[in-house]
Amino acid sequence: MSSLDYTYEHIDEWIDRSNWVAPTIDPEKTMLLVLDMQKACAEPGGAMYIPSTGGAPEGKDVVEPVKNVLEACRAKGIPVAWSLWGLRPDGKDAGFADTKWGLEGQLATFPGAWGNGGDELVDDLKPLDDEPVFRKHRFSSFYGTALNEYMRRAGADTLVVAGLSTGNCQLATAIDGANQDYKMIVLADTTAAIPSGKEDPLGFGQHWEALRQIHANHGDVRTSIEFLRMIGA
Repeated sequence: MSSLDYTYEHIDEWIDRSNWVAPTIDPEKTMLLVLDMQKACAEPGGAMYIPSTGGAPEGKDVVEPVKNVLEACRAKGIPVAWSLWGLRPDGKDAGFADTKWGLEGQLATFPGAWGNGGDELVDDLKPLDDEPVFRKHRFSSFYGTALNEYMRRAGADTLVVAGLSTGNCQLATAIDGANQDYKMIVLADTTAAIPSGKEDPLGFGQHWEALRQIHANHGDVRTSIEFLRMIGA
């Protein structure tokens, strides 16, 4: 049994998916963003590894759906971009993150700081030479990056986002993309979210709340299986 099964079986029980910004997908106007699939969160034993809670996916289980989507997009000629998240060990780009997380003066040893281990992509996912890989220091993949330029050069008006994490980088990227009138598609079985530390009941917790927000206001929530069918993969 996989932690993804609950998503496949119950997604419409917990998310009202009545309205769509992208009821169909034109591969010639679509780009895939592989979002922060880094070892710290997606590899068992990683310093920020994400377990399953409330029926949400577990970090290690999202790797295969991301890989399936990546391979299908490449086969269909859909361009791919990659993001990596991290902070400077000296905290100069942290904003208020270190304050909010209680880590003032401690980023030099924080696993989310560059060079502290775990910031690398998981082994099963490797960019091709012509697929841009950018580093970011904010949750949104649009903030302070060239993602806009990559999309415009590709002629893309739709961004499919596969990767971690739901309540942070997925949500922030969906909001920023929607605010620029991109059609945003988040794949629910490719992402997971930090547990609340409490007993999240099924269908609740950061993961599900973020997905509900995204579909209600910022874009579409699909599964990787639905997306693959939409592009004829």
